[in-house]
Parts: sequence; structure tokens; C-alpha cells
Amino acid sequence: MDAPTTLAFALMGLLHQAPASGYDLRKFFISSPMKSFSDSPGAIYPALRRLEKREFIRSQVQDRAGLRRRRLFRLTAAGQAELKRWAALGVTRNDVISHMEELTLRFAFMDQVLGRESSASFLRSLVSELTAYVPTLRAYLDAMGEDVPLSGKFALESGILQYETTLQWARKSLAVYERKK
Repeated sequence: MDAPTTLAFALMGLLHQAPASGYDLRKFFISSPMKSFSDSPGAIYPALRRLEKREFIRSQVQDRAGLRRRRLFRLTAAGQAELKRWAALGVTRNDVISHMEELTLRFAFMDQVLGRESSASFLRSLVSELTAYVPTLRAYLDAMGEDVPLSGKFALESGILQYETTLQWARKSLAVYERKK
């Protein structure tokens, strides 16, 4: 079976925090920065069905006096284990290059799923990967000849600045974790 999608892990992370209905989860996506993962019922409800089929979540119809019935989803022990496995993945160069949004999502759930020391370790790895990667981008930018359009250079510089900002944030966040030991 295919590995769960980033949306599936976002759903499991939210269900790790508290049981919720599909409607509750959709409302959360709509009203938070997690909207980038999806706010579409055409994505959320099928993802919930796939998670339930894999036994990562379980649902139960909840009757409510005077209110419409709703299906409440909860994370199972298997879902908890899969969420922990995903959260504990190392930080790779490929993650930094192609999956920064997923790294951020993993980190967002990390304290609750794995604990503060794992969060600090994650930040150390992220700092290490970014510290090694950013200079290669700077060298590439510096080596660009005059034949490259100015817009291309500025686009690359924008990406480099985003990585440098993430590196500053990671160092600052790591310093906070280390002070709170």
C-alpha cells in the first residue's frame, strides 16, 4: 500500500491532538495556515476514508440531542505509530530542497508526538542541512554569467533568501529549546 500523503499526516497530526469530525477538520484547514494542505472536501474526506481503511484512524457516529449526527474520527494505536515514524524521519538534503512544507508540518506536531528533545534534534539536523546547502546556492548565483536573464537571477536570489530566513529561524528556535533543557 502507498505511504500516507502529507495531507494524511496533517489529518493524523490534528487527530493526535483531539478527535474531530471531517467537518471540524475542514473548518480548521480553512481558518488556519494549514489551508495549503487542503480545505477541499474532495480531498479531506477521501483521505479520511483511506486512513480508516488502513486502520490508522477509527470513526464512530455520534448522536447529539437536537443536532445533526456526525462521524467523529480518532487516531488508533497503528495511526499513532505511523505518525511517530513519520515525525522521527531524519532531515535530508532532498527534504530541504523539495519538501520544506512537509518538514515544517512534521516539526509542528513534533513536541506532542515525540517530545522536545526530538524537536531540538530535528532543528539541529535542519540547521546542518541548510548550513551546507545555502552556500552552494550562493556559489551558483555568483557563477551565473551575463547570459542569464535578470529575472532568473532575482528568482534564485529570492529562493536563497527564503532558505537563509529558514536557517535563521531554525537557529533561533534551537537556541530556545536548548535554554529550556
